[in-house]
Formats: sequence, structure tokens, C-alpha cells
Amino acid sequence: MMRQMTDITIRSAATSDELDAFFLLAAQTFAPDSYPPVAASRWRQRVEGTPGYVPGQVRCALVGTTLIGGYILYERMMRLGSVVVPTGCFASLVVHPDWRGHGIATALMHDVTMRAHERHLGLILLDGIAGFYSRFGYVDVFDTTRHTVSRASLAAWSRSPYQVRPATLDDAPVLLELYERHYAGYSGSFVRSLAWQRHDLAWRLADHPPLLACDETGQVRGYLLLPLYAPRHHAVEAAADDWNAALALLQYHASAVADATDIDWSLPPDSPTFYALADRLNLTSRTYRHPDEGWMALPAHLPTLFAALAPLFEERWRVVGGEAFRLQIGDAALMLAVGQGSGAPERLTVVLTPQGFVQLLFGFRPAHWIAHQPGVSIPAAILPTLDALFPTGHAWIAGSDAF
Repeated sequence: MMRQMTDITIRSAATSDELDAFFLLAAQTFAPDSYPPVAASRWRQRVEGTPGYVPGQVRCALVGTTLIGGYILYERMMRLGSVVVPTGCFASLVVHPDWRGHGIATALMHDVTMRAHERHLGLILLDGIAGFYSRFGYVDVFDTTRHTVSRASLAAWSRSPYQVRPATLDDAPVLLELYERHYAGYSGSFVRSLAWQRHDLAWRLADHPPLLACDETGQVRGYLLLPLYAPRHHAVEAAADDWNAALALLQYHASAVADATDIDWSLPPDSPTFYALADRLNLTSRTYRHPDEGWMALPAHLPTLFAALAPLFEERWRVVGGEAFRLQIGDAALMLAVGQGSGAPERLTVVLTPQGFVQLLFGFRPAHWIAHQPGVSIPAAILPTLDALFPTGHAWIAGSDAF
């Protein structure tokens, strides 16, 4: 007999057995080719050992004492411009095969929103499958760009004077410095501690260590992360301080995938590493746009989000000037005042949908486009100010920040 939804409880995992059951179900679902008990144990160790891990981040759907689904909501600090926002990183939504099609995933999705509000998380970010998450209000915020280098183009260059070696745990500080230098300036990057970097590196060393490009003095000038599984010619992440570092890493990558005709790196199209390649090699750059799929986000706890964003808006408004206004998201009672005198009753009010607001925050769409979307009300006098307050094209989510 089919159980009713009232028989199902959703809460944080309360016992070690519940955590074991969740990670085993997740391993069976997402890593079926592995030996699930071992994969589940390693996965749990990695999650619980992450600096900043908070007990309760694993949420479970249970019937009695039997786990039938769940998800993880990591809590991290994400950069948006010059400020950081407490962000819920939603991952590993899973439902037992016997319970699929009975509304369990929907119930878990509603629980995510509730949990984010309880934890005062300003945003929820996820990397999702196509056609599912938009029904819960999530919207696209980032499209990745990949750059392809042909083996023939690379072969025209002599061997780089830099050497490439695998990283060791002692390289955590330099990897953190390189990440900060090359990726921390983008919205969508995350605040990392040295402890976090060391933990991440320790787990990568077990499977596939990062590769480091070292100059003639032994100084590390770049790194490359290759995927554990195919396609191996697609790099997970790369950063290079100069051309010789980029060349050394490209040449190493090409030698590691001898059967591939091309090397494929994911890089911000305004990054120093990209410019080093584009100035010297024939590149084909592709931006992959898949509506309602991939990196998506939704505003969560508005008081937290507004408090985090207020200094950013004040900073940008001082530069661009323009009309002061009040910002309202959907039908929420809470408003954010932007600009001097914006709290006055006669000030104009900008009404954005949650989806339009988060796309503006990530620079995914310009204000003049958002202004024409349903549910949005932007007075004409405010539109030039909004275009200046919400610049486009400043977001990037690095491969090592995936969850």
C-alpha cells in the first residue's frame, strides 16, 4: 500500500547510521561504477572533515527509521563584487528508486528553502540537471566558457623552460595564493582558508594530484587540475602567471592525453591565463548555454542578503551617482534603500522578481533586459542607474569550487 506524505519526515541526519545510509544511497546513485560502500565511506569522511562543516548539513527524508532520500546543503561564503554572502551550496539530491515519482524530491526542495532561511543563508546555489530546478524558482546565473587548443598549434612551440611536477600537501599555501590571484576577483568565487585548501588538496592527492608549473628557480607559477575520469582532455581548472607556465602545463596536458587532437581549458575570457593563450595560439572559444540547467541560484534569507549587499550598492552608487531608490524583491515587505535619501517615502521603488534580482547580482543579464521581464517594475529614471550598479560579465565559478 502506498504510504502518505504525512508518513515522511524530513530533518537533519541525527545518527551515524542515518549518515551512512544517506552516503550509501548517494554513492549508489551518482557513482554506480564504483564499489558503493567504499565510495560512501570516503565521501562521508571528505564532507565531515571539511573545515566549516556544520552538523546538520545532511538532510534526510525518512519513513520511520528508513532513509528514502536526502541532500546536502553546504554553507560557504561566496563573493559578489567586493562583498561576501553566506550561501547555501545545494548538492546531492537523491531519492531511493522505490520512492521516485511520489513527490519526495519536491518535498526535499521545499525543505532546502526552509533550511536556508533557518540558517540565515542569503543565497542558494546549485549545479543542476536540466528542466527540474526552475519549477522551484531557480534561475540560470552562469554559463561556462571553454577554450580549445589544437595539438598542431601547440606543436609549433619549443619546450617550455618551466618544469611540471605533481603537488604535495606542502603546496597548499601556494595553490591558495594562485587561486586567490586568478579567481578571487570574480563573483561566484568562494572564500577559502588555508585549512580548507589543505583539506581539498589532501583528497585530490589520493586520486589525481594537481600539476604545478615551476620556473627555473623552483617557484610555482601556475597549476592545472585534470579530471579523474574521461574526457581527460578537458581540464577542470588552470591558472598561469605567465606564458611559460601556461605553455608548460599545456604541453604536459597534451602528453597525458596522447590520443586527443585538442586540449580544452575552462578559463574566464578576461583572465590573464586566457590572454596568455590567445596572444600566441589559435583558440576556439565556446560558451555553453543550456537554459534551466547547470549553475542556478535563488535568493533565500533576504535580511541576510540585503545586509551583505548594502555596502556593495553604496560603494557602486557613490561612483555612478544617479537616482536613489528603494529595492523590493517580489512581494516581500523588506526593502533595501540604495543611495542617499532613498528611504524617503517619495523615493521611487524598483520591484524585481527573485529570479531577475539574482541574475543581476551575478551579472548574468543587464538591467535593461530584466526591466522587460514579467513581474518587474523599474521606473525609467532608475534604469541607467541600475545598469551601472549591476555590471555584466563579472562572474566565474572555478572547477575546484564545484560541490
